Amino acid sequence: MLLKRSVVIACKEQVMGRKIILVSRCSWTLYNFRSGLMRELKRRGDIVIGGGAGGDGFEININELGVPFMSLPIDKKGINPLADLRLISSLFWWYRRERPEIVHHFTIKPVIYGSIAARLANVPRIINTVTGLGYVFTADKIGWLRQIVERLYRISLSRADFTFFLNQDDFRVLSERGLVNPEKAGVLPGEGVDCDFFSSSHLVGSQSGDTPTFIMVSRLLRDKGVYEFVDAARLVRKAYANSAFWLLGRRDERNPSVVAKEDLERWQSEGIVEWLGEVEDVRPIVAKADVVVLPSFYREGVPRSLLEAAAMEKAVITTDAVGCREAVEHERTGLLVPIKDATALANAMKKMIENPDMRSRMGREGRRRVKEQFDEKIVLEKILEVYGKGGSQHEA
Repeated sequence: MLLKRSVVIACKEQVMGRKIILVSRCSWTLYNFRSGLMRELKRRGDIVIGGGAGGDGFEININELGVPFMSLPIDKKGINPLADLRLISSLFWWYRRERPEIVHHFTIKPVIYGSIAARLANVPRIINTVTGLGYVFTADKIGWLRQIVERLYRISLSRADFTFFLNQDDFRVLSERGLVNPEKAGVLPGEGVDCDFFSSSHLVGSQSGDTPTFIMVSRLLRDKGVYEFVDAARLVRKAYANSAFWLLGRRDERNPSVVAKEDLERWQSEGIVEWLGEVEDVRPIVAKADVVVLPSFYREGVPRSLLEAAAMEKAVITTDAVGCREAVEHERTGLLVPIKDATALANAMKKMIENPDMRSRMGREGRRRVKEQFDEKIVLEKILEVYGKGGSQHEA
């Protein structure tokens, strides 16, 4: 009788699945970059709960996936000791109350403070994904801040069971500085792209015709290279007056690197670029462009906007910067240019205009490469393997 009761309990637990909490910087990042993971976990019968800063309207989208969302006090403007202690406390009591089997943190603050809170709350399994080291590791003038962040990484990552990185550069930097144990970390092939959703087969092709069109899909931040994009547009339009340049993305006013609204208005009044704002589905707009551009000098993970563009058979131009270079095979799927070099960017754009056959070839090669290396199915398989086995290999 006791054995039979144990079997029934075990079966119920198996049906209910594990309770897994996913925490990101905000509901926007959780939905836009983790919806595939949430869907797959739900499909497998796991109980999934999301968390992050609320207020951006994407909580509803997450709830529609069948995932409850917890709004957390994540301050996105930098290190604030009182605000960060409040975040640790909120995470600790939340984890104690929910008692998840696994917590998975994404982006800097959830990784750092979530790992500490999860260990204090005795969460059985703590997984992190460092989506990029951010401006702290690119701006030399704030070296003191980098020292603080490095100490926090050392404390938090030592408490995690496994940490994913999105590119080899970030993995190497934190490993060489002793901030993460290489035996408990690995590299994912980016965030993963749904190659069925991002495809050219069910969308209209480029409608630019005689107007070569370049689009930058990104949050409008200085670090993303918006000003270099605009400067390059000025140079290209001197030679090709009919060329068009689009900015697609939102202004994140909570980020110190946000592009001034006055600059956007001036550029548009001058006819240099067209700002399309933010849309929920970028595909119809990207389909009308000829080339997707990201001149970032930020320490990216691997920019998914470039991978999505490649999956749609679009040629891309980006910088030879950490993360960005992972998304492009130079001269085969796109072009790499030096960071903060508007002239080099303009020359790459001109090369794209003058070689339409090259653009088409790069687009085809780009989709093939994304399907082989960056498909969402590949990323999810590696994450789920670590969830279940706690792998300890160099390549996750």
